[in-house]
Amino acid sequence: MIDGKPEIYLAGPEVFLPDPWARARELKAICAARGAVGWFPMDNQDGVQHPDPDEMARRISRADEDLVRRCDAVVANMTPFRGPSMDAGTVFEMGLGKGLGKLVVGWTEDRRRWQDKIAALGPLRETPTGLRDADGMLVRDFGLIDNLMMVKGAAFVAADFARAVDFVVAHFRR
Repeated sequence: MIDGKPEIYLAGPEVFLPDPWARARELKAICAARGAVGWFPMDNQDGVQHPDPDEMARRISRADEDLVRRCDAVVANMTPFRGPSMDAGTVFEMGLGKGLGKLVVGWTEDRRRWQDKIAALGPLRETPTGLRDADGMLVRDFGLIDNLMMVKGAAFVAADFARAVDFVVAHFRR
């Protein structure tokens, strides 16, 4: 907490945007307007540059993990990224936050059911053991927007970023 404001780790694939800093400024401004302090993953990456890609990857991972540890909450962009589900790095950050006892909140503007997102990749077929994808893998339909562990692992999944931040702020005011 900084001056009574919860510190929020802003997890999501925004780091891959052409101008991630512009998006970081937008997200942080929303946090500030709602009484929180937003921390973008790249805020903690001074000194991660290294000529060895493996070493640089290790440094980025450690910097992001350290920032999650510092924050009071994780707000994660759960919008599908490069497939029907959310960004894998964001999944890790949510799990790390949850394991550390942090408040974990998600958000996505893509409110389609998980089953429908998978069906967009190819036809689903009904079998005696349940709905199956083209590879024969079971597609469990709980009416959720992503894998049940991600949705139910979060304290709340909002329809937009601002509502997710509002949830965090209200949680810490209690």
